[in-house]
Amino acid sequence: MNISLEFKNAGLIYDRYLGEKLKLPYTLDQIKIQANDTVTAELINLKFSHLYDNFLYLYKNTLVASNIIPAVKTAVAGISAINSAFTWQPDLSSREFISISSNDLLLAGVDNTTEMLLIKNNDFDRYTLFTTEGTSIQAFNFNSKATYITKVYEVTQVDVGYGVDYKNICDIDKYGNYIFVLDSVLNRIVKYEATGFTELNVITNNRLTYIDSIGNYGGFSSKTNFNNPQAITIYQDMLYVLDSGNKCIKRYDLNLNWQFTYHLYREFLSAFPLDITADKDGNMFILTNDSRLTRYDSNFIEKTGDYDISSLIAPGESFKKIMISQSDTNILYLVTDKNIFKKFVNKPYDTIGKYLLYLHKYNIADEQIRAFATAPADSEGTDRNIIFSVSGNNGPGKFGNFVDSANLFDILAVRDFDIYNLEEMSFSPNEYIQSWVLNKNITKQIINHMRLRDEIIGKYIATVDYYGNIAFKGTRYLRPEELEQIYFDQNITMLIGGNELITNTILNRPLEKIYNIQVAILEILAAEIIRKPKSNEPIRLSKA
Repeated sequence: MNISLEFKNAGLIYDRYLGEKLKLPYTLDQIKIQANDTVTAELINLKFSHLYDNFLYLYKNTLVASNIIPAVKTAVAGISAINSAFTWQPDLSSREFISISSNDLLLAGVDNTTEMLLIKNNDFDRYTLFTTEGTSIQAFNFNSKATYITKVYEVTQVDVGYGVDYKNICDIDKYGNYIFVLDSVLNRIVKYEATGFTELNVITNNRLTYIDSIGNYGGFSSKTNFNNPQAITIYQDMLYVLDSGNKCIKRYDLNLNWQFTYHLYREFLSAFPLDITADKDGNMFILTNDSRLTRYDSNFIEKTGDYDISSLIAPGESFKKIMISQSDTNILYLVTDKNIFKKFVNKPYDTIGKYLLYLHKYNIADEQIRAFATAPADSEGTDRNIIFSVSGNNGPGKFGNFVDSANLFDILAVRDFDIYNLEEMSFSPNEYIQSWVLNKNITKQIINHMRLRDEIIGKYIATVDYYGNIAFKGTRYLRPEELEQIYFDQNITMLIGGNELITNTILNRPLEKIYNIQVAILEILAAEIIRKPKSNEPIRLSKA
């Protein structure tokens, strides 16, 4: 079987970052057969499965992500001092824009944008960016023929529905052809049909159609009212409302019918909940104003993670939003008023990295991030994101268009090669525990490791800058002593002799030798970090 296919079948993903300490899933003690164990085919299969899981772990960690996000700024948008029209331009700084709201392009209030939503219309091959400053909604249509969003060809002040007004739109989310808008002051959710933006529909082209709404001021026990709700998220066909003032989560179907209320009074007693988002498996992430990220199951019965993220931010910096990438369901963005941090959903305690916005004419000391949106990517492994920021002293707002990736690098010469899968290395129910059957399966384990070893071509090198950011530097070829370290060959000590009794001690001999091979390969995969010297300090190499 091809290893990439087996990797996907096992449900594994590449989620390593440079700062991670590698550790095999199973230790030698867990792989060895204990003295008081009764040797059965089932037990041997279990030990072989542990070795196989270790093998897949080694393959998984031949891809590594640097924790500096390779964010490419394709353009920034606004009304420039040299061009009176709203436009995307590649290399303008904040100081080179004038206030958008001073122009007559139906863009009143864009400089005060607080929320954004990016959707794709496949029929028209275009993107639409919905923005709001709290009281109205605007739509920017972008041509999607190019790889990046670089040109606005239509700007529309969206009709929000007859008799519908807003005081403070605090979140916008979508599901299929529907968009949901939350107002924290009016304590209201409004549902729109958005087929005019998501598909080819001449009648509703470029228009939102009002469907329904619920809400007013109300307490915890109210099924359709809220108290200062902050965010919404959608999982499958359910909409969850973060009813922050009532310290609870209220769940609705997509027709806005109440389903359940989750009371999280104790969790929110000392911290105000700011945002909520759901991953593809229904895990709920909640961000609070005490710089904590908490993960719950979809029914809020079990708290599956509680992470202190205060170390990410500087004094005076505050978290604003959490968001799952639309192009990679294992990517989580944490947005502050100064930075964009990127994490793996399944490992939120680790940080892949952050946007180095100062490399793209963003004045970190003077600019503030107001809104963030992620869009479906055109190619696998890349994220397309829009950042809205404003300069200090009530300066103009601008939209920054970025493309980024998880910054994955490979240490293999060839990523696809054939291996024996676990089923091919296991005892069948009708097989007896005999030396030749054991040797057959042991040999297949060894061949798998030989194939993996033979494809390893180099070693990761990273560098740390003065700010503590770790950047991927490249790979180098292994030294002769390192090649010797991972050299192994099949010999009789790895197999069971025909005249040997099949005892626990005899069986442990090949299991331990294969495990030692895994440890040797693990050492080769470890990254080396070059720490940038300060003043006259010499450069030092250290294992990551």
